Amino acid sequence: MSTRWLILLLPPVLMVAAAAVLAYVFQELDDDNVDRIAAERLTLYQQTIIGEYQKYRYLPYMIARDPRATAAIGLGQPVESANRFLEEMAENSGADLLYVMNSAGTTLAASNWQKPLSLVGRNYGFRPYFTSAMRGEEGQFFAIGLTTGRPGLFLARPTPVEGDPVGVAVVKVDTSELENAWAEGGELVFATDADGVIFLSSQPEWRYRTLAELPSATRDAIASSQKYANEPLTPISDAPVTGPNQLTIDGQAYRHNSTDVDLLGWKLHFLVPQAEAHKSLLPIWVITLTLCLLYAVIVLGLRGQRLRRAAAALRQESADLKELNQRLVGEIKERRRVEHALLEAQRGLARSNRLAAVGEMSAAVVHELSQPLAALRMFVAGTRKFLEKGDTHTAAQNLQEIESLQMRMASLTQELKRFARPGESRIETADLRDSILAAEKIVRPRFEETGVALKIEMPDQPLIVETAPLRIEQILVNLLRNGADAAAAEDNGEVRLHILETWDTVVVRVLDNGPGIPMDLRDRVFDPFFSTKTSAEGMGLGLAISMRIAEDLGGDLAVSANVPRGAAFELTVPAVKSAEMTDTSVVRLEAEVAE
Repeated sequence: MSTRWLILLLPPVLMVAAAAVLAYVFQELDDDNVDRIAAERLTLYQQTIIGEYQKYRYLPYMIARDPRATAAIGLGQPVESANRFLEEMAENSGADLLYVMNSAGTTLAASNWQKPLSLVGRNYGFRPYFTSAMRGEEGQFFAIGLTTGRPGLFLARPTPVEGDPVGVAVVKVDTSELENAWAEGGELVFATDADGVIFLSSQPEWRYRTLAELPSATRDAIASSQKYANEPLTPISDAPVTGPNQLTIDGQAYRHNSTDVDLLGWKLHFLVPQAEAHKSLLPIWVITLTLCLLYAVIVLGLRGQRLRRAAAALRQESADLKELNQRLVGEIKERRRVEHALLEAQRGLARSNRLAAVGEMSAAVVHELSQPLAALRMFVAGTRKFLEKGDTHTAAQNLQEIESLQMRMASLTQELKRFARPGESRIETADLRDSILAAEKIVRPRFEETGVALKIEMPDQPLIVETAPLRIEQILVNLLRNGADAAAAEDNGEVRLHILETWDTVVVRVLDNGPGIPMDLRDRVFDPFFSTKTSAEGMGLGLAISMRIAEDLGGDLAVSANVPRGAAFELTVPAVKSAEMTDTSVVRLEAEVAE
């Protein structure tokens, strides 16, 4: 794909990216708004349930204390007066059912004693609310009535309220009004018990289903109490929970919030369909799509217009070309003559440029190879003397150094070719300390010759940089050799190299105590063929080459005054960024060389 098409595609891509960010923000805002409303509704529904519970909570207590209700227990058989009393209390209180049972769980009196589905004579001793009451505790149990088939909340108290229970007073509260209120409000609300079974719901099809598959032991316990009659208790989904505050029911995703009804051990749930919860996202994507389509229409229109203009221009150019062709017929001979002369001039200019390039490269080769050649002469002389003395071991070491310098000179020649063609040097990750030590080995004969002391300070830890190690070595050789030449005239001539580290660069400082560089000449020291030395000492290419190498490698080379005297050169090299800076401790390598 061409750059032009990438530019054309950039606006719609940016629009889609902006829409995605905006959609994310609005989705978060929608979720927060839904969660806030859900919390408010859940609080309201929770208080409603608790209010209903508190309304009927003390009714079984009153029945258990009233001898008119418990007379049947005392007589051990049904009593019409107790039935009529319970019937009257049910009408006045609004409770669905009121009844009393003996210690065996048999109902002796009930408010529906005259109805076909009367509870009198039926045994409910297996219900958990009965067993809790017989232990002297308050019984609470939501279940489907086995006789009436209607669900409700059963509240029970022992009678007498003090001492050993001889019977149980029970109130059944009809909860259908709660469900009707939820359904009329058009909201998705349901309640679950401690086992995760939905027993109250604004959606009737969700009733008596589970949030997850129930263990066998839980199913057995529910079956033994006949809590939900013969309901199958199937899960609402194979994988109901799909994320935080999310619930899936029959393949439909919902925003889910819940709260506990602590007094009853229930959990109340509030759902909002995801599509409704994120209703603000649709306009965003509709607008984005519209803008993208509009942009496409505009681009295509402009492109068609440009093509029409190009066609018209092409027709005009064709007419002009026909006219020019007629004019060129008469000028063809003159044009050929001019072209021939121009070709000859270009060939002469190319030869001149090649000669200039050869001269510049020759000067650079002479300059860059002079230092290793000097070191090579010293090693050759030393090798000859060691051989005369019969010290073959040291001579062999010198020969290894000579071989190393020869290979380095070959590499240096290749790097000079690369210098003539910028950008060909291979950038790699390397330890700058290796380049410093290699440069020190090359210039050591020069320091021995001049009697100048060389002091190198480097960190203990590696100086990892991204550069071309051999080209960095070229720069350091030039800087160190120039420092040795500058400090040679001093009684205590000294060149010092130390490192400054930052989070993204490594700065190599080379300082000498020579005469320094005058302020008016500092801007010129990096110009080609400019030198503060005499013509016999140098050709003024070293610093120019070093500056160009530093810039090609993404670094910099600068000069400043040294204090109290001398010059200071700073080579800046890009460092490999790391979480930890290298240790600040340094090891000092001092080479005091006397003539």
